[in-house]
This record gives sequence, C-alpha cells and structure tokens, in this order.
Amino acid sequence: MRNYLSPKFFLGMKSNKLTIVKLGHDFYAYLNREESKAYVEKLFIYLAFSLFLIHLLVIFIADSSVISSVILKNVNTNYLSALYTPFSIILVYEVYFMILALPLSFTESIKKQYEIISLIIIRRVFKDLSDFSGFSEVWDQTDQFLDIIFDLCGGLILFLLVGVFYHASKNRRGASSSTKLNKFIRFKEFIALILAVLLIFLAAFAFGEWVNEVILSTYSVVDYDLELESLFFDDLFTVMIFTDVLIFIASFLYSKRYEVLIRNAGFIVSTILIRISLTVKNEYGVLVAIGAVLTGIAVQLIYRYFSWLDINDEDRIYPTQ
Repeated sequence: MRNYLSPKFFLGMKSNKLTIVKLGHDFYAYLNREESKAYVEKLFIYLAFSLFLIHLLVIFIADSSVISSVILKNVNTNYLSALYTPFSIILVYEVYFMILALPLSFTESIKKQYEIISLIIIRRVFKDLSDFSGFSEVWDQTDQFLDIIFDLCGGLILFLLVGVFYHASKNRRGASSSTKLNKFIRFKEFIALILAVLLIFLAAFAFGEWVNEVILSTYSVVDYDLELESLFFDDLFTVMIFTDVLIFIASFLYSKRYEVLIRNAGFIVSTILIRISLTVKNEYGVLVAIGAVLTGIAVQLIYRYFSWLDINDEDRIYPTQ
C-alpha cells in the first residue's frame, strides 16, 4: 500500500510539478522565439490574403450567378464587405501576440488589448460602408453615414490614445530579477498557455455558430442574424477579465507595492470597460472604448509619478514575511 504521508511521495509530487512548469516554460519559450513569431506572422499574412480573394470570388458569384438565389442569397454583394475578412484575420493575429505578451508584464498585455479594440472599431467602418449598395446611396442615408464618421473618428482617437499609452509606458524601470519574480513569470506563462487553448475552443465555437447561422439562413426562412462585430471578441475580453484578475491576485505574492497593485487594478477596470463597449450599440460603445483607454493612460501616468517619487521599501509597512 502506498504511503501518502511519506517524504518520497511529497518529493515525487514536487518533482512532477516542476516538470509541468518546465514543460510549460519550454513550450512558451518556443512560441516566443523570433523564428516562431516570424512563421506565425507569415501564416496569418497568407491566410488573410487567401481569404480576401475567396471572399471577393464569393461576392462575384453571388452578384452574377443564378446560384446566388439559393445558396448565396444572403451574401452582401458590396465588394467593400470583403475588407472585413482580412481585418478579422489581423485581429486574430493580434490576439496571438496578446497571449505571448501576457507573461511579460501587465502593461504589455493591456497594450495589445487596446490595439485590438481600436482595430475592431476601424473594422466596423468597413462593415458599415458595405451596407450601402453603392456610393451614391451614402448621401441618401444620413444617419448611417454619421455612424460611419463617428466610428472613423473614434478609431482615430483610439489610435492616438494607444500611442499616448505607449509613450506613458516608455522607459519604465524594470524589476530586478529574483526567485519570486521568476516564479511569478512561470505562473503567467502557464496561464498564457491555458488561455491559448481556451481561446482556440472559443474560436472553434464561434466559427461553428457562424456556420450554423449560414446554414439556417440558406435552407430555411430564418434570417441571418448574428453580430459579427462582437463574435468571439466578447468572449475573448470576458476571459481576459478573469485572466487579469488571476494574475492580479498572484501578483500579491511578488509585490505589495501600493502603486503596482492600484495600477494593475486600474488595468482590470479598463479591460471591463472594453468588454462593455462591445455590447453597447452605436456611438456609446466607441465612447466607452475611449474611456477604457483613457483609464489605462491615467493609471499608468499616476504609477509613473509614484516611480518618480522613488519611495523605498524600508519606508513602507508590510506584513512580516
């Protein structure tokens, strides 16, 4: 009978744990290699290019063939709608690098989240433009045209704010290496790998949901009614909220500095606002997204101010270790 209280059993458990952590670290290191990132980048470029051409071909068939009356009856025949496809691939590409950035720092991860929401807003512009059958109709539908202008301005403002956040995060003082920090990084690498697997399942589920909608709208009287703008990405940011909270809790074991904890909490609030912006319709969603990035900029600037004060740990009151 196995003795679960023996020292050998606990040593074996510790050894297995270290093996899993090491495998996770090695796999993350492999994905984060320059060669691996270059390969993935090339793969996404080819995929975006191929699907863009395929989308154009489908529009051409739907616009000119008798097949379109049955199989492709709900295809948008505006060729501008094909721009939506490569933008979606680019967004998935950004998600991949957001996962890789997760173990680096909270700041690097939130940067990618801001880039993703800004690209989602810009992609919406092409979606809105494709709803018009021709450019001549733009002036006849003032409300829809104003929505396009608002989304475009919102996207440009987000583009500017992301640059401001990059500037606010520039030349940050890096944390000195320590055993606690290395363990924290290993933990974040493990979380990043779990997140990658989870997002693959979410992407597969979203794709299946889209295929189901297409089939229903083609072979039944049910109209195609799926919010493509938030498909997958609403689930993505929901998962990111809980992922950020997990890392925030784990960060207590590494750092108890007040400004670090408040900054990380502010980033979580910013992620929550991004998630809300995907469910709010029309111009309010853009305003919430802008508010999310402004929140991130504010907490980062305040954190930099605390760093400038250079308060020593000896001057703080911490619990006994």
